[in-house]
Formats: sequence, structure tokens, C-alpha cells
Amino acid sequence: MPSKPYKPILLGRLKNHEYSVNYLTEVLQNETQEAFLIALRNVIDARETSLTDFARQIGVTRQGLYKMLSEDGNPRLSTLSELLKSLGMKMQICGEVAAQQMHAGLKVA
Repeated sequence: MPSKPYKPILLGRLKNHEYSVNYLTEVLQNETQEAFLIALRNVIDARETSLTDFARQIGVTRQGLYKMLSEDGNPRLSTLSELLKSLGMKMQICGEVAAQQMHAGLKVA
């Protein structure tokens, strides 16, 4: 039996907000910066909004967004924060123990 293409299945799952949050969190905690930027691009692609429109929402050019989300991208913290905000997400810093508990599915007070 032939395998199904991975990308359309992933993009379908990433339409779910909670799945997208968990996906980005997992990649950020366990992969490289390059992998995180690719994952972020996947989440944006799943929204079915043109990159031009998305770039306009966060105040950058389309070319700037492409560069920022490339494997060689190095977005500013403020730009990354705006990008996540436009996706209904935010950055959060927590202690290592809390992060491990969150990763294990335990409720953190």
C-alpha cells in the first residue's frame, strides 16, 4: 500500500489551534532553531492565508517574512512575538521543572 503524503496531513492537523500550539512547543523544546522556523511556517501555511497578507498583519514585507522563516532565518524577538500573537499564541518562559511537567502533561500551578 502506498504511503500518504505527509505535508497535507500535517497541514490539516495544524488547522486545530491546540494541535498547532503543542506542535510548536514540541519542536521548540526538542529541535533546532531552524526546525522551529520551518514548523512555524507550516502553522502559517495551514491557516490558508497568503504570506503577503500575513506579512502585512505583522508589519513586515513578504520577502522579509520568507527570509525570517527560512532555515537561515534569525527573526527579532519583537517580530517573532507579533507573529505568534497573530496566530493567537504567545511566548512564555518557565523553569525547567515546570517545562518538564508541562511536557509530561501534568498541571503546573
